Amino acid sequence: MTPEDVKEIVENNQIVVFAKGTLFQPMCGFSQNAFHWVNQLQKPFTVVNIFDDESIRPALVAHSGWPTTPQVFVGGEMIGGSDIVEELFQSGELQKKVEAAFAE
Repeated sequence: MTPEDVKEIVENNQIVVFAKGTLFQPMCGFSQNAFHWVNQLQKPFTVVNIFDDESIRPALVAHSGWPTTPQVFVGGEMIGGSDIVEELFQSGELQKKVEAAFAE
């Protein structure tokens, strides 16, 4: 995978979570936490398991400039990891970003 591939995935999906593991088998607590909060939005989202291919993580870091996972993107914008997603959900900001992304 290349940074351009990551960009294409992000641009073609309203919500994308790049995580360690899958929605039903998260491989770390931070990924599990991110899935929890994104699930609360009740909108479809794409999950990319960074363990599926060793080229995904470096391509993701090159695209976002962010070294850790999970990384949640909404409407093409990198929102952050699990702690930031939780904070934005609790404040209502995440819901606004998601509604805007699905309104486009």
